[in-house]
Amino acid sequence: MPQVKVSTLNLFNRMGDWDSRFPLVIEQLRELAPDVIGLQEVDLGVDQGVQICREINLRLGDQPHYRIKHATTPGIRANFFAIGTIARIDCVAHEILDLMTFDRIAQRLVYQVGSSRFALVNTHLHHPVEAAEERAHQAAYLLEWIDRQEKLPMVVLGDFNAYAGEKTVSIMKARFRSAYETVHGKEPEKTWPTPVNTYDNSPAGTLDYIYVSPEFRVVDAGLAFDRSSPDNADLFPSDHLGLYAVLEW
Repeated sequence: MPQVKVSTLNLFNRMGDWDSRFPLVIEQLRELAPDVIGLQEVDLGVDQGVQICREINLRLGDQPHYRIKHATTPGIRANFFAIGTIARIDCVAHEILDLMTFDRIAQRLVYQVGSSRFALVNTHLHHPVEAAEERAHQAAYLLEWIDRQEKLPMVVLGDFNAYAGEKTVSIMKARFRSAYETVHGKEPEKTWPTPVNTYDNSPAGTLDYIYVSPEFRVVDAGLAFDRSSPDNADLFPSDHLGLYAVLEW
């Protein structure tokens, strides 16, 4: 029975003192050791995704190395709001979807594990608190796209910017299970913010999710990238906490 560990993290691009956050990302990524991690707010101006891959690969020695597949938004802030998926397992297909509103996108990747394949979608939906209907429209559009693809066991993860009671979450949970909720009986208290974000006073809550199709058994799931620096309690890897899930199918 194949098994895979997946994760998600909004990187907060280069904001919030990236030079200090970068070592925390690398150390906690090394400890987590996911097979695949979907990243949001990847800064292409500093080649942030490649920077992460190079640094973590230096620490892996002869172990399988990570490689990144990028997708960038069509808007003027493309450098700061790209997404990227890093994996140390074989990627056999990669497609990008323009969600058609607010310069948001998704990427669908197919991975090979032994003789089995699964698909993973990484996305980042529209962010304003008051934009719940807009996010729901993007989620529905995303699912229509997924339905046109080859039918494979499916993981859909990322920063949905949707609080647990929103329509977007209901739309996703009508089709998928939340990995974290499956293990713990409820969503985490929050995945946003951490003290890294000093300017946004939106309500704290869970905005990030890992959704899985019925083919998967959720072996484990939890928070990731959730430890502050030992030297600074306000310094975290990002302004978001990450998530991970261990899946079998």
